[in-house]
Amino acid sequence: MFLLKRISTFVLDCLPAAWRDYLFSIKRFGTKQRIFPQQETIIFFTEKGKWHGGLCDRFKGIISLFHFCLCNEIVFKINHTFPFDLSDFLLPNEYNWLIGSEEISFHRQEAQLLNIIGDASIDRLVNLKSKKQIHAFANRDVVSILNAKYDTNFTWGEIFKKLFRPCHELQEDIDRHIKIIGTKYVCAVLRFQNLLGDFEEYGFKPLHSYNEKKSLIKKCKQAIIELQQKENCKILTTSDSQTFLRELNDIKNVYAFPSKIVHIDSVEGEKKNVYMKSFLDFYLLSESEKIFSIGSDIMYDSDFPRYAAKVNNIPFERILI
Repeated sequence: MFLLKRISTFVLDCLPAAWRDYLFSIKRFGTKQRIFPQQETIIFFTEKGKWHGGLCDRFKGIISLFHFCLCNEIVFKINHTFPFDLSDFLLPNEYNWLIGSEEISFHRQEAQLLNIIGDASIDRLVNLKSKKQIHAFANRDVVSILNAKYDTNFTWGEIFKKLFRPCHELQEDIDRHIKIIGTKYVCAVLRFQNLLGDFEEYGFKPLHSYNEKKSLIKKCKQAIIELQQKENCKILTTSDSQTFLRELNDIKNVYAFPSKIVHIDSVEGEKKNVYMKSFLDFYLLSESEKIFSIGSDIMYDSDFPRYAAKVNNIPFERILI
């Protein structure tokens, strides 16, 4: 059975993307329950059993699809229901992207699948000919390519803010933490994945020994100290590792708010406050004066802080230790 699955996966990977979508559409769509949608609509989807990437990758896909819709006067909606409903954290700002389940068609004459996960081109988007509902899966940023294609000048952050504003609970959290910090601040972001053994993420393994972990923590902590001395201002430090954040308690004017955080493509069924932490970090980063991404050659160079910087177009710098 395992060998058969490997062979079928290999065959599917060899097919053109449009053919793969067609094959998966046979199972996805049926001939019952037509809803007769009135207009062409692109709907961003997340679903259990599919790889989407983390929160930042999902934002990339959403922003790119919405940009395409703006350029082509196509209705855009978001059906982000796994592993949480996006509207539990973010609400429509200038554009209503909400859609109810009763508005989504799974009839093959009314809906079409478009899976461009991992596709950093716009070829399949601009070649869309359908007037159906498009069930779209995407996780790449193609804003600059779309700007060149359609002679627009949207920034990623501009489009993000057209779509989203924090829900009341998230906004209260943002305001409370900014009040704790007290004044203008810069941010330091460190992405360990599973190096310190905080949580499982895909197949990443923790460092083998206690000494290796302590050595990495020491290097990263020293980088924070040196950054604080250089910038001479308050530093908010965010990380996917509670273990590391707890090591910063003794550094003056360095703020860290350790709490459980997860990679949303690797877990499900967590409490709302666990998922909330990623949104809180993203907005706190975006409200800073500058963002520094700090890491070693064995740490992950995350796009999360890069795209938080894009929200308000603030400076971003990578520090390799």
